[in-house]
Amino acid sequence: MDRSENHIQSALKYPLSSILGSKGHIAVLRELFSAGYPLGHGSLLERTGLSRQGVYDVVKRLAETGIVAYQGSGRQQLIALRSDYPLYMQLKAMFFAEADRFDNLLQALGQIIEGLSVRPDSAWIFGSVAAGTDRYGDALQIALLGRLSSIENVAQEFSVELSKKNTEITFDVSIESRGITKADLMTKPYFTEGTIIHLWGVHPLSDNISSGSGHPKCHQEIDQTQASDSKIWSELLALYPEIIPRTIRYLEQEIPKHRTGEKLELDEWKRILMTTPFQRLKKLLESDSERAIRLRQSLPFWPVLTEDERAMFMSLKGQKSGV
Repeated sequence: MDRSENHIQSALKYPLSSILGSKGHIAVLRELFSAGYPLGHGSLLERTGLSRQGVYDVVKRLAETGIVAYQGSGRQQLIALRSDYPLYMQLKAMFFAEADRFDNLLQALGQIIEGLSVRPDSAWIFGSVAAGTDRYGDALQIALLGRLSSIENVAQEFSVELSKKNTEITFDVSIESRGITKADLMTKPYFTEGTIIHLWGVHPLSDNISSGSGHPKCHQEIDQTQASDSKIWSELLALYPEIIPRTIRYLEQEIPKHRTGEKLELDEWKRILMTTPFQRLKKLLESDSERAIRLRQSLPFWPVLTEDERAMFMSLKGQKSGV
């Protein structure tokens, strides 16, 4: 008897061996559960980073396990999760728990920064975790940007709070934080090279910070930058429409935490996202009206983006700027 036959596992008793049998299987399932609606082969190709043939092969094998099914045919064919599959709810819970773990970690880090006696001007994750290339045991690296006179104390208090709240134990991760100044950004580009995950304050790749200039941009220049970014947001929302309901849930949690002025802005964004069709939202984002200019200053999408969505945003931004 062929020795490999001894390792064939029952599809009925051990279906997870086939369903979760490769990184490709897991990547496709993760995107289907994250989206919450059927996706085409092209969308899965874009989202997973698999080759075209790889996507077709993985979907075919998953369909053979029963966890997904084809809808339609030809170019309109979609791949849908089968909600009546016996292990559907358990698999959904597992992928949601995976996403929640990282989201909860980002939220916990943001809350610690918010509670510091002196907050940094900006904070972000850099290195292998931000790039998505980390292995178990690799440290999560955080940059805390501030003034030379205070950043050392900011970084020290942040480390103390991490310890007090048992953050590393809770999330099973090592965390390394670095207090840096604008001068460090000029001489040590690895802090902002590649993909980063923004946690707090001004985005570290904004022109006001990355230029190293001591002269803030005028309002007109800021408006032009925000208008350019709004087109990127439109493209990202078209590619990942699930960002919108996720942002609404985020706003529902955030609105009670803010004072009157900020609360009104967030309330307005919530109403817009709940009632505005995408084409009208796109026009609003890219409009040069006074209302659009004001709303662009409080765009609520960034905190809810997944790692892949943030990487896509930065990729689109790079394409627009010719980088």
